[in-house]
Amino acid sequence: MAQDIDRFDDDTDSTVRTFPKGTTIFREGQVSDVAYIIKTGRVSIYRILNNKRVRLGERGPGEMVGEMGVMTADPRGSNAEALEYTEALVCDKRLLQTMLLKSPRPVQLLTGYLVDRVRALSTQITDRPSGDPFLSVCRVTLLAWQAAARSEKPQLDYAELSRTIKDILLLSQIEIDAIFERLKKLHLVAITDVKASFPRKNLLGATKPGPSFVKERSVRLPDPDTFLTVARNLSRDTRDRQDFGVALEFCDLDDFARQAGSTPEIIYKKIGYGEIPEKLFFFHTSASQAFIETMGLEFFKQARRPRLTAADLERIDDITSIDNATLQEVFSTLGFHKVAVLAAMAGDAAREKIYKNLSKKIAGVVRDEAAAMADLDDDEAAAVEQELLERVKTIKGLVS
Repeated sequence: MAQDIDRFDDDTDSTVRTFPKGTTIFREGQVSDVAYIIKTGRVSIYRILNNKRVRLGERGPGEMVGEMGVMTADPRGSNAEALEYTEALVCDKRLLQTMLLKSPRPVQLLTGYLVDRVRALSTQITDRPSGDPFLSVCRVTLLAWQAAARSEKPQLDYAELSRTIKDILLLSQIEIDAIFERLKKLHLVAITDVKASFPRKNLLGATKPGPSFVKERSVRLPDPDTFLTVARNLSRDTRDRQDFGVALEFCDLDDFARQAGSTPEIIYKKIGYGEIPEKLFFFHTSASQAFIETMGLEFFKQARRPRLTAADLERIDDITSIDNATLQEVFSTLGFHKVAVLAAMAGDAAREKIYKNLSKKIAGVVRDEAAAMADLDDDEAAAVEQELLERVKTIKGLVS
């Protein structure tokens, strides 16, 4: 079909449109007013079912996208996204009808049959590689347990089991957690949590227990012989229920950190510092509602940042946790220029704290000098930042 592009010139009624990489060309549900013949680039065709991206294929040069909706007058039944810089000819309904009418009669009949066939097949698209995620998770769990049962004290590491399930069934961690929570409530699995906490020292050196976290989680099957039989019965009873509608279109924080070559702890910090845009993060509706009910509304009305230890003082924005008296002493020894450098590189909260710990006159001078630093030298900024943190730690007796 690549030769079809040669039938059109850029000077005809057809319009050439360009789509940068990542551009959504059209979405499900939109009016199907035009189709596109790809000249250069590649386009991904997919649907979103239960918040999951179901890939239908790719189109390249010489191929057409969006023609089904134009020919049937139905709303768009899929999404199209440019996988790379793409140029495409825009074909409206009149042009497509003209092309079809010029075709032999058998081709017209075959086209009508194929349109009906594609329309029927599109209704059978599923968002699951497995028709029953609950039962599939149970099968994988039983196989893993049978392999572990040879040991003296058989048990399954929950994190490792979850990774195996993700790789095989393409489920998200939230879905897996929901299924195991249900299995736990039904006493089909026994889950043991080993909790730990990091002791924290505040800037005065006092040690306090930090928030607890689950260090390890293990899974056991109390009755592996009847496990799968009971799971099948439960699956039949709830086959029509939509208990686990969570997205593969989205990834959890662990997966995000893994893709970024980082760790969840660093990602948490970057979220807190505002370095990662909030539009990238979503809350699972039912899980978040349950968490809100558990914690109560008062829990969300204020946030207290934990006191930082010496090891936590890593950057200029950390000064928001330092007391004003210490900052005033440090600023008095740094000089106007270095304080201006700090203000120029600081985030909004830290910058505001800097100005509040200066007299009005000095704050005005520092503010003007910081605003004039359009091209801040990275080496100088890093050196001044390091000097600030070392002076704070010295005053607090955290370093010799």
